[in-house]
Amino acid sequence: MLRKLFSKATQSASKNLLNNQTLPTPDISRVIKTAAPGYAAPISDDEADSLASDAEQAIDGLSEQFEAWMRRDLEALRDTWAEAQKPEATAEEYRRLYTAAHNITGAAPSYGFPAVSRLSRSLCTLLSQTAPGENGPLINLHVEACRAAIAAGPAGDASHSVADAVCDALERRVAARTAQRA
Repeated sequence: MLRKLFSKATQSASKNLLNNQTLPTPDISRVIKTAAPGYAAPISDDEADSLASDAEQAIDGLSEQFEAWMRRDLEALRDTWAEAQKPEATAEEYRRLYTAAHNITGAAPSYGFPAVSRLSRSLCTLLSQTAPGENGPLINLHVEACRAAIAAGPAGDASHSVADAVCDALERRVAARTAQRA
């Protein structure tokens, strides 16, 4: 089907080239409006300081929410892990666990938790090669390491070095485990 569509498109393009017809430039002015030219007066240093202060306060307010969002994501990871640990767990429960870990992988760096992102990425790698009922202890170590890293708070020197050591150890274990399956 794609081959037919591609054939038609290339034939149509060839006809246009053969006929030497130029296509008119579309008028997009109805869709994209340009700003009317104007003069914006420069702001004073006091106004700039005030804007900067407002921006910092907004970021501080969001950073408080980041921890709450991270804890919510961790709760989802722990809940899906609890479901995946049940004897009747299926591939669907493991898919949900993978999705929860994947969501954390993407969000954690933005929330100031780079180690949690690294841990959940390692968990995703492990889960992509795990059938239901396999690798339970190693999965549990990842989930608990994520919990500990979130409890330690956003990126800081002391918690960061400990988290890096844990990440290194878990990533080596995952690499060894997935190499065995290959």
